[in-house]
Amino acid sequence: MSTPQRGILPEGSSHVIFLTLRRRLGRPADAAMRTLIGQLPQHAEEVAAVYPEARFSAVLALGEHGWADLFGDARPARFRGFPRIAGAIHPAPATEGDLLLHVRAERYDLVYEFADRFATSLQAWFEVVESVTAFKYREWRDLTGFVDGTENPHGDDERAEAALVGDEDAAWAGGSYVHTQRYVHRMQQWNALAVKQQEAVMGRTKAQDEELSDEDKPLTAHIARVVIEEDGKELEMLRHSMPYGTPGGEKGLLFASYCRTPDVFEKMLARMVAPTSDGRVDHLLTYSRAVTGGAFFAPSREVLQALAA
Repeated sequence: MSTPQRGILPEGSSHVIFLTLRRRLGRPADAAMRTLIGQLPQHAEEVAAVYPEARFSAVLALGEHGWADLFGDARPARFRGFPRIAGAIHPAPATEGDLLLHVRAERYDLVYEFADRFATSLQAWFEVVESVTAFKYREWRDLTGFVDGTENPHGDDERAEAALVGDEDAAWAGGSYVHTQRYVHRMQQWNALAVKQQEAVMGRTKAQDEELSDEDKPLTAHIARVVIEEDGKELEMLRHSMPYGTPGGEKGLLFASYCRTPDVFEKMLARMVAPTSDGRVDHLLTYSRAVTGGAFFAPSREVLQALAA
């Protein structure tokens, strides 16, 4: 039996923390470290059981560099680092990380406490290199004012089909390939655009949240770059992206995707940043730049829990 971690499939939450950790040099992996990592799914279940109204969930994903310390030579068939796109016009930096903790709920105190306890328990082996606190903004909109995640699959079955590894890699079934990028918005330049110009950049209307017709949608629109069809079927991933920001300071989007194969993210990113497919790139990147990039794998609950044994 392969059970996905609690935080992968449910719909979005109001409060989120994305925590990226990196191994400390000179501190080898040991049984105590593996046990703490393996206990995370059970700890998440316990919090969710005590506070059901909070819809608490968490996902722990691992980067490729520290993978062997936990699982040796065994690894998902398509597991690899963050892609480096040849011919890219817009930067898509790879900053990586060894652990990614994605915690979310309808109560920020539970999210904060869980993330803090996890980081503190592992501080002898790992240091936090980035902590992003994100939040629900209006009707699930990005800070650009547009609804985010409009291309997500709907319903439990469709979301599982898009996000979870299946029988094609049975040893890692129930797991998911995770990619993250933190984008910083150039809000002053964005807000200087007329709404019609913003809609052309996005490929959707702002107020009604409707996709522009093919005649009105530029080939450089964000939607035109990330919606890809192969053999008559749209490539799908499950997005859990969330806005973040500080008043008067930096603002942006923490992009996070879960998929049964890393190929989908890599193809979408290539069409956004490099003109190799049709000579065009995503014009949204004129107003929002990526400053981080990580590739991870989130094993099933059973695989993680086996580390604690």
